[in-house]
Amino acid sequence: MPASSPSSPTPAVTRRRLLGSGLALASLVGLAACSTGSRGGEGENTGGAAAQSSATDSFPVEVKHALGTTTVDAEPQRVVAIGGSNNQDFVTALGVVPVGVATVAWGGNANGSTDWFDQAVTDLGGEKPQQFDEADGTNFTAVAELTPDLIVAVNSGITQEDYERLSKIAPVVAYPTGPWVSSWQDQQRAVAKALGRSQAGDDLIKETEDLLSQRGEDLGDAAGKTFIYGDTTQKLGFYGPGDARPRFFEAIGLELAPVVKENVTEDEFWREWPEERADELKSDLYISVAEDEAAAEKFKNDPMLRTIPAVAAGHSIFTTNKTDVVSTLAPSPLSLPHAVDVYVPAVRDALGSQSS
Repeated sequence: MPASSPSSPTPAVTRRRLLGSGLALASLVGLAACSTGSRGGEGENTGGAAAQSSATDSFPVEVKHALGTTTVDAEPQRVVAIGGSNNQDFVTALGVVPVGVATVAWGGNANGSTDWFDQAVTDLGGEKPQQFDEADGTNFTAVAELTPDLIVAVNSGITQEDYERLSKIAPVVAYPTGPWVSSWQDQQRAVAKALGRSQAGDDLIKETEDLLSQRGEDLGDAAGKTFIYGDTTQKLGFYGPGDARPRFFEAIGLELAPVVKENVTEDEFWREWPEERADELKSDLYISVAEDEAAAEKFKNDPMLRTIPAVAAGHSIFTTNKTDVVSTLAPSPLSLPHAVDVYVPAVRDALGSQSS
């Protein structure tokens, strides 16, 4: 995945769909639905939203973000999600099904979506949102045709010009801190405020953080081990604390290796590294995405790259399933149950850990 575009494709680990993931997902969606009274009645046409009157905040509300301050005058009824593949997650996790979403072109399922989003829509009894293509950038025409009263782009790369153009269609909630780098917690809070469901958003964040912490306990003696997150699809390098993927592994109990912390600022998400200095990339665990198993083997057998200490010791994870990458590349309360089911066992296997 190109380091200049955090939203673009990066491959991932072999998929492991465990029962726990589905249970956790149902629990999180249930929390939002119960706390907001969001599900429509039997046979009721909700017009794309799972609820019509479940906000608890007083409108109008103001949402501050990196591109300005957005005022939402009344509880949104027609929400459109654009940009990264998780914008719709933040909406649906709070009990509202968007009327329109961008197609998940990379790492999506056969529906051009994600399994966790589709399941959440089913659990809420909502209608499948209309999809639109964003291969050439923001699809202003498709968004306008959906007549939204709120546009969500908290994980996106929209420019100030895009924001102003979209704002002529409907109120827009952009990224809280910067394009592609805002934490999933900040993204969820921004969406919750725009929907008038701040308390439900806070509850959902705590529930998700508790899940990550609890599942992190399953790491056993792997907890606290250092890691580097790389990418075989580009030149040798590593993702820093500004990227969502390292943040996920930190959240479950691992620590970024000193070599990463010393060479990447908090705002940077990628740093290239000279191949001739591969042996300096010291950590207990090396994690990297790879296009396929052949690419992973090529990396591990390269005369220079195999001098990375964790790779040489056999303590590495090369992920090749795009769905698994998306679950941490674009994390949300809906995707993270999948992520822990995949990566907690993978970390334990890679480090030979035993439960504590």
